[in-house]
Amino acid sequence: MEDVVEEIDDNDLELIDDQDVIDLEPYQVEEEPENGDEEGGEQMADEEEVVEVMEREDSVCIFEKHMASVFSGSISKDCKCAVTGGEDDKAYVWDIKTGQIVLDCLDHKDSVIYAEFSFDDQYLVTGDMSGFVQVRKMPHPKVVWDYNMGDATWFLWHHMAHVLLAGSVEGEIYMWKIPDGDCKIIQGFGKRAETGCLFPDGKRLVVGYEDGIIRVIDLKASAITATITSNTGHSLAITSLDCHLDNNLIISSAVDGRTIISSANTGKVINILQNLGSESMEDDEEEAACGNKNTQGNWVESVAFLKDAKQIIAATGTLNGEIFIWNVAKKTLRHKVDQGSGVAKLAWKENTSLLFSAGLDGIVRCYDGKSGNCVRTFLGHTEDILDLCISKDGKLILTTSDDTTARVFEIDGL
Repeated sequence: MEDVVEEIDDNDLELIDDQDVIDLEPYQVEEEPENGDEEGGEQMADEEEVVEVMEREDSVCIFEKHMASVFSGSISKDCKCAVTGGEDDKAYVWDIKTGQIVLDCLDHKDSVIYAEFSFDDQYLVTGDMSGFVQVRKMPHPKVVWDYNMGDATWFLWHHMAHVLLAGSVEGEIYMWKIPDGDCKIIQGFGKRAETGCLFPDGKRLVVGYEDGIIRVIDLKASAITATITSNTGHSLAITSLDCHLDNNLIISSAVDGRTIISSANTGKVINILQNLGSESMEDDEEEAACGNKNTQGNWVESVAFLKDAKQIIAATGTLNGEIFIWNVAKKTLRHKVDQGSGVAKLAWKENTSLLFSAGLDGIVRCYDGKSGNCVRTFLGHTEDILDLCISKDGKLILTTSDDTTARVFEIDGL
């Protein structure tokens, strides 16, 4: 395993020293012209728009073979196939143009929460909630490796090597060399490993846990190199993580309503970017006083750094449907957009300022990160979007939904 990780070369990205990062003062907002109706920034409200959502179909391909919610999906690097996994305990590989099934993956006994091709399309992995994971050699359907790790929370392919990573309910982190199956296990701490993210150089992994603690793991040494504790960071379960191209900065969000910028090199919190927790608690208290006991707090569900090593721009999206675009280096909030529906996932299109949002209203929205304007909406889904993936060539997006379908949309012209 050490040899596999050691082979990964530095990609010569410019590093940002801790002392060069300016601490943010939360909620400093640049003066920007407000978006009017012409900019498409208003949330859908009248009956005509509702009818449009029901009738307009923007996708170029619809996959309808799943019998329950579709939890995960990805596009092969050659953009010929997609793979999706769902609550029906099944995963399918299908032609991205025709929607025809290429391969059935029917050996799972629990919801398939991860389905993705390796970085070079040589292997396909499917993993379910019970921790049963299979790897197939492509394009043939033969299973070359499988394993049962116990209840799993997430799986993740390495983006430079045939190494598969996974987090467990018990908190252990698994790392396997594929197809040999050589395994390393990083100890757990009695708390769920909620989410994980690889640094761009592929040498370290950052993991967020149920108790709000974030740990940075050196893959070669299988050792924890930094810990961001609940004393200075998050106090509740981590919901989302991303790593900047400088291989140092981490952005994280949690159920406590906080979004934090921290350093992987030092384990120190650089700044609390935003704190929605106090606002949510006040709202909950007001609703409870009115007799409504079914209150729910607001927190950031997805975070994402702009894919640009020279800029430190980040986007955060909340359950309440607000999207924040931050200029971290200039300590300003550039834009705040209310899209009217909760955000399931955010993703920047590589080498552009385009930000895609997967909405809980079934709508994909594309925003210009520079202006904050909604550039385009993509309609077709009738229920919550659960996952969103941008193809390697930047021409397509794949979405999966509670409506039991997966859809492919063209974004080449944006």
